[in-house]
Amino acid sequence: MTVFCTKEKMMQAVNYTSARNNLKTLIDNVCDNNEEVIITTKNDKTVVMMSLDEYNKTHAQLKRDVQEAIAEVERGDFMSIDKAFEKAKKAYRD
Repeated sequence: MTVFCTKEKMMQAVNYTSARNNLKTLIDNVCDNNEEVIITTKNDKTVVMMSLDEYNKTHAQLKRDVQEAIAEVERGDFMSIDKAFEKAKKAYRD
């Protein structure tokens, strides 16, 4: 088993055989502990297992974010890519 760390959480990675042999345990951990698990194969096909509740929350938040972004563009409330890049560079320096 491999464990990946992001800013938000740790995520374990398991190979396909281990996932298949421990599927019930993986599903229980994912659903009961709000975990996500990366499942890998020998031929570089990789998936992430997450609970349906977490998927629905993530999908709903993404829809809200896209709708908000569209509304901002329609209002003209955005900055050019050059201005955004300069702002990011300044923030990085500070």
